[in-house]
Amino acid sequence: MPTAKPRNLFSKSITRALATFVCLATWVSSIAQTPGVDTSYPQGFVHASLHSCKLHPSGTPNAHPIVPLNNGKLTLSFDDFSASLRTLEIRWKHCTFDWYDSPDLSSNDYVAGFSSLSFEKVEASFNTKTPYTHYATSFPNDLMSFTKSGNYIVEVYDSAEPQKPLAQLRFVLYESLISIEMDVHESSIIRDQRTHQEVDLALIHSSERYAIQDAYDALQVVLLQNGRWETAIMGLEPQFVRGEEVTFNPTGDQSFAGGNSWRFTDLKSLRFASLGIQRIMDEGDRWHAYLEPDESRSYEFLKARPDIDGHYVISNELQDDATGGDYVWAHFSLKAFEERLHEDIYIYGELSQWTYLETHRMRWNEQTRRYEAKLFLKQGYYNYEYRIRPSLDRGKNDFASLQSQPSNVAAIEGSHARSDTPYMCIVYYWDFQGFDRVIGFAQAKPGEIP
Repeated sequence: MPTAKPRNLFSKSITRALATFVCLATWVSSIAQTPGVDTSYPQGFVHASLHSCKLHPSGTPNAHPIVPLNNGKLTLSFDDFSASLRTLEIRWKHCTFDWYDSPDLSSNDYVAGFSSLSFEKVEASFNTKTPYTHYATSFPNDLMSFTKSGNYIVEVYDSAEPQKPLAQLRFVLYESLISIEMDVHESSIIRDQRTHQEVDLALIHSSERYAIQDAYDALQVVLLQNGRWETAIMGLEPQFVRGEEVTFNPTGDQSFAGGNSWRFTDLKSLRFASLGIQRIMDEGDRWHAYLEPDESRSYEFLKARPDIDGHYVISNELQDDATGGDYVWAHFSLKAFEERLHEDIYIYGELSQWTYLETHRMRWNEQTRRYEAKLFLKQGYYNYEYRIRPSLDRGKNDFASLQSQPSNVAAIEGSHARSDTPYMCIVYYWDFQGFDRVIGFAQAKPGEIP
């Protein structure tokens, strides 16, 4: 008996040591993961010091960054809140169809000219309560061009610390080597016919333009709902392969909740409260805009109204949009009967980088019986909506987590098969040079003639 106790203590010590070792190993492995190598690149990563970060086709600020390889051009802009002026630059990385670094390519293989660039415009804000430095540039330009289609990441970094990206944003360059026919319609599953949408596809190719010789292994077709990679449908199997046509008929689990028209807030003016804003307050060092309380639309009929598909456009009524727009604390609130236990509500759209940020998570106010949040937004016109995720997934914005547990739009916004939701189809083909080549791109909305 006297020897039993020491053996027990020793056993417990070993157990605790092993547990500590496992925890440390798990922690080290988690922090050592490198985007693009160990995990796919995020939907959009932006450092907290950068605000109003937008990447879009030049001249079209309310569109996703998907442009032709030839003659396509993108504009990147943001505001830097850092106290001191920094020398920021950009560089590019070619990716696989599922957003890992292309393993067989170096920057010289897909960029002609300079592999990194400084910003064309670096300007200080003027006559604003919130000081910032505005950065903007467009690419490709006279100093560089892209030689290969595919998925890309543009990275923003400080030249003093080039190993620490300040932003990583996705974009796609495509070639029109095949034709794509898209037909967006209500779900063919009876229980989902009022709420869900399906997309039928037909790829038309030819030996004169580009022949699809392997429609099962080399071909990858990706379906996106409004540019959202979170719910992207990948790995589609062809329904028929007939001559120069490959058809797809995704249904059931490969359909999409139609969603609803986007909500909006107009912050272009700080002198007058626009529709949907209760009041605008000048509180010394900051502007505050209090929006009318929102309500759930989950049981309402579809009220079609024009929107900009979840994007935002920077604009103000008095000064230059880039350097004269001020920042406003926009106060959002959502009426609710009770708190949603084990669920979080997020303000979602391009204003959240199409992901679920802690800054955009709403908090329950027991006194007002509302969910509330405030966002620091630059003057402009914003689309947004409310989406729900399980509280256990808080902070999990990696692709695997988002795919396994996508957000719920129907719980608050409702879902309608006739909503005016855009869809995109990106077609990849494994090129003999060792990369995923984008051989076709198309987009469509419900009701459009294929």
